[in-house]
Amino acid sequence: MDSKTSMQEYNDQPVYIEDNDTLLQHCHQWAQCDLLALDTEFIRTDTFYPKGALLQISDGVGCFLIDPLAIDDFGPLVAILTDPGIVKVVHSCSEDLEVFECLFGVVPRPLIDTQIAAGMDGHGFSLGYQAMTQALLNIHVEKGETRSNWLQRPLTASQIHYAALDVAYLPAMYHLLLDSLTAKGRLGWLQEECRALVEIEPDEQKIEQYYKKVKSAWKLSSRELTFLQLLTQWREQLARDRNMPRGRVLKDRCCFDLARLRPASASDLGAVKELPGQFVRRYGEAVMAMVAQAANVASEHCVDSLPRPLPPESNSLMKMLKSHVLSRAEQLQLAPEVLARKKDYEALLRSAAAGSYQLPLSLCGWRKSVIGDELLALAQRQQK
Repeated sequence: MDSKTSMQEYNDQPVYIEDNDTLLQHCHQWAQCDLLALDTEFIRTDTFYPKGALLQISDGVGCFLIDPLAIDDFGPLVAILTDPGIVKVVHSCSEDLEVFECLFGVVPRPLIDTQIAAGMDGHGFSLGYQAMTQALLNIHVEKGETRSNWLQRPLTASQIHYAALDVAYLPAMYHLLLDSLTAKGRLGWLQEECRALVEIEPDEQKIEQYYKKVKSAWKLSSRELTFLQLLTQWREQLARDRNMPRGRVLKDRCCFDLARLRPASASDLGAVKELPGQFVRRYGEAVMAMVAQAANVASEHCVDSLPRPLPPESNSLMKMLKSHVLSRAEQLQLAPEVLARKKDYEALLRSAAAGSYQLPLSLCGWRKSVIGDELLALAQRQQK
């Protein structure tokens, strides 16, 4: 049977699952599969956490749409999502993983991201689903419902159709990519990369490290960074507790300005541009308490200063490294970003501060023998 024809015919009638018994029935069916394609629809406009609105599944034969707003027993589905014998295929999975975590408390594993697979197979970096179906299957998929209100009920026929299309072709493309990567000896690259995707960082660690993401935080002193860490931790926890975007609590720019100012009194908070008066009235005392807490931290226990931007004299070596990656990528018929990205170059160059260049973790694993060792040798030659 022609896979293109059979998928298109089935997509006209995806199975809509909106009760516990029907979900259980299909979970028994999916437990016999060795592969399931997954996607989600969600809304995230005024909340910290995504509001899961729909879960799409394809077993390679049919498409199924699960309504999480109508179901309250997800135990059978969680067992499927975590079954080590069933490969879960997702395209560009980062946001989907958040939805799974919020809805079910787990992320699908083992997992393969077809966007990563396509990149390793030479189809470009960060290839979209629509472009991938065109490149691999010569099928054009419309994306007319991308900005739909997926929380509305009932869903329109158009929404149901497009939701099904988002998983309908994933199994076929997965098999094509898997065969090609296996032939090229790159299957191990894909498996290693995708294993890392599901190693979710604990929330506590995410919250503690958020201060590093604030723009220009490197300009702050160790003492100022100590306050910034306290402030961003407090903001992160408040945003999560109230399920509102962190920027609605306090913008990053205000966090930076408060850390630079470290006000002596609540009245000084007015000197911070863009700091809403309502915030000052509501949280001024909490901010001042953090100022005092940071001031009382012993110097040796303050947060370490953040690395400054690379100096201009590193530009020539940076260009040399990028040129080498570009040449290697052309040999392998890959986008250079698959091999190394800006943060990888910077991490390698910064490692010299310890006395000699060292490979960052991001250039180890499968990248070490493919490009990492070459970049390290190139940097070390320039150091001599």
